[in-house]
Amino acid sequence: MATRGQSVARDIREGVLDGTYAPGIRMNEIDISNTLGVSRTPVRAALSALAAEGLLEYVPNSGYVVRQYSSRDIEGVYAVRSVLEGLAARTLAELGMSDEVRGKLHKNLADTKALCDMGEWTEEVARDWSRLNESFHEVIFEATENNHLGELIAKSRSIPLLMAMKFRWHDLPSLLDSYTDHAEIFDAISCGQGSRAEHLAREHVYRAGRRLIGNWRRTDTPRQPKRKSERVSNAA
Repeated sequence: MATRGQSVARDIREGVLDGTYAPGIRMNEIDISNTLGVSRTPVRAALSALAAEGLLEYVPNSGYVVRQYSSRDIEGVYAVRSVLEGLAARTLAELGMSDEVRGKLHKNLADTKALCDMGEWTEEVARDWSRLNESFHEVIFEATENNHLGELIAKSRSIPLLMAMKFRWHDLPSLLDSYTDHAEIFDAISCGQGSRAEHLAREHVYRAGRRLIGNWRRTDTPRQPKRKSERVSNAA
C-alpha cells in the first residue's frame, strides 16, 4: 500500500507540475482514482501528502484544490530568502570556514566552472547545474551551525512548484552569471568579510528571483482548467 500510495502521489505531483491539473482546479477523488486505476484510499492519502508539500490546499466544503501562486507570491518568497541567505553568508564569514567546508565549496566552484567552459546548454548541463547550485548553498547553510536559520531557509526553498520551475527559464548566460556570483560569495566568506558576503548573497538571490518573477508574470492569467477527457488522456 505504501508503494502504491507513493506511486499515486508521484503521478498527481507530476500532473500538477506539468499543468495537467491546472491552478485552482478541484481535485476530484473519484475522477483521479478512475484515471489512475486505483481505489480512492491511496488517492486520498496522496492528496493529503501533496497538501502538506504545498502543492495543494484544502478548501472547506470543496476539498483539495491545486494551489495557485502569483508573481506577487513569488516576489514575497524571494524577499524573505534574500534576507535569510544573506544572513547565512554573513554568519559563516564571521564564524570562519573549516578546511572541510572550504574544500567542498572550492570543488563545487571548480565543477561549475567546468560546466561553464563547455559553452553549451543541454538537459544534462541543466541537471548538473541544478545539483551543484543546490549543493553550494546547502554547504553554506549547514556550516553556519545555526539549526534554526537552516530550518527557516529550508522552508523558504522547499516550495515544490518553485523547485520544479526555477531552472526552466535558465540558460548558459544565467549559468555564467550564477557562477560569478558564487565565486564572489566564496571570496567574501573566505576573507571574513561579513557585510560584503551578506550583500553579495542577498543580491544573488534577488537577481535569481527577478528572473523567475519576470517569467512567472506570463502565467498570472489563470489558465482554463482542462476538460475531464483531456485530463484523463494526458494522465494515462
